[in-house]
Amino acid sequence: MSEKYMGSIIVVDDDPYVLKSISLLLTKRGFNIIGCSNADEAISRLQKNKIDVVLTDIMMPDISGIELLEIIHKTNPDIPVILITGFADLDKAIEAIKKGAFDFITKPYESDYLIHSIKKAINYYRLLKMEADYKQILEELNSEVETLISERTMGLMAMAVADKIRNPAITIALACKRMIAKEEVPDKLQEGLRIIISEAERLEMIVKEFQELFKASETRFKYGDIKGIVEDVFSVAQKEAYHRGIDLDVNISEESLMMNMDDNLLRMALLHIVRNAIESSIIGGKVTIRAYGEREKVIFEVSDTSAEIPKEEMERIFEPFYSTKKHRFGMGLSLVKQIVTEHMGEIKLESEERKGTTLRLIFPIRWMERIV
Repeated sequence: MSEKYMGSIIVVDDDPYVLKSISLLLTKRGFNIIGCSNADEAISRLQKNKIDVVLTDIMMPDISGIELLEIIHKTNPDIPVILITGFADLDKAIEAIKKGAFDFITKPYESDYLIHSIKKAINYYRLLKMEADYKQILEELNSEVETLISERTMGLMAMAVADKIRNPAITIALACKRMIAKEEVPDKLQEGLRIIISEAERLEMIVKEFQELFKASETRFKYGDIKGIVEDVFSVAQKEAYHRGIDLDVNISEESLMMNMDDNLLRMALLHIVRNAIESSIIGGKVTIRAYGEREKVIFEVSDTSAEIPKEEMERIFEPFYSTKKHRFGMGLSLVKQIVTEHMGEIKLESEERKGTTLRLIFPIRWMERIV
């Protein structure tokens, strides 16, 4: 009985006996084999099929195995190419490795070594594709987060500006009304004051309508389990931590962690905190994510091994646009605070020398469902 399907391989050899024997060996081991008697045929089949590995003889007429390797890597630089030859030529082996060959095998080959080399090549290629997929996911997520941050930040700033406009408008209208109430104000001036009052009231109405429109666009909070969001955040951040040489650990309570939440906003806030911790940690450092319940509270905690944050910075890092090169907070952490506040939660930050930094988000388990 053959093994389960393990990958697709193009085998290239101008010797029909060798081509048949290798193809038969690999087919019995569960690989999908495409046999080619020359390099041109291999190039054509490579363009039409999804291939994990190319196994080619070096000594072939017209186009050699090393030349085939160069042709393949011009259009498919990630595909592993294993070279095989009957000549134990060290110079050719060195040349092949310099050209980017994944491995070099001499005839007569050992079946177990050949299989081992192919399996390594397939795993390598799949890891490269997985990395590319993760990068694409992260790029898309970054784009979505940046868009959401931009929209949310602009909305919050617009609300703040609206408040700043409305208050002076009300003050101007009241001042004008007081002036009109005085008998000694000339009729012509009263007419101008009434125009000012009318425009101020119109401005106040515009601000009110704008605020109602902005609030109406907010999503409704739902009662759900935060554990799924934490697992999503860990899954996304794990690859980034690996590439930065950071050990990322997660500890999630086995019990449900139910709370009122906006899934998208909370996911964005938690991801920002975790990624900030990863960026702040040194190579070989560790970032720990915890999610647990305690006294009618749901707690999300991120600890890292970064340097101690000075007190003066700890007091300001949640301010809009405040940033340090080392910790890279900026507008993102200000938005995190806004999202936590909207979830009726609070943020606690602790930082000690040689112990690192811990940021803790504390949410109430229950509160009245509402539109924020």
